Amino acid sequence: MVESITAALIAAAVLGMWFSATRWISISAMALLCFLYPWLGVLVLIGSAAAFYQFKVRKP
Repeated sequence: MVESITAALIAAAVLGMWFSATRWISISAMALLCFLYPWLGVLVLIGSAAAFYQFKVRKP
């Protein structure tokens, strides 16, 4: 049962990022995934920091 919930949350997180109207669903799904799997929070923080550096800090 946990595998099906995890798969549904991953699908909601990925698909929710594509549309601005469903972005809150994606953020909620990622928050719940980080609550269920705490090590995933570390990966999300590293990915967020890398994306911030790529798009905001680095000058092309």
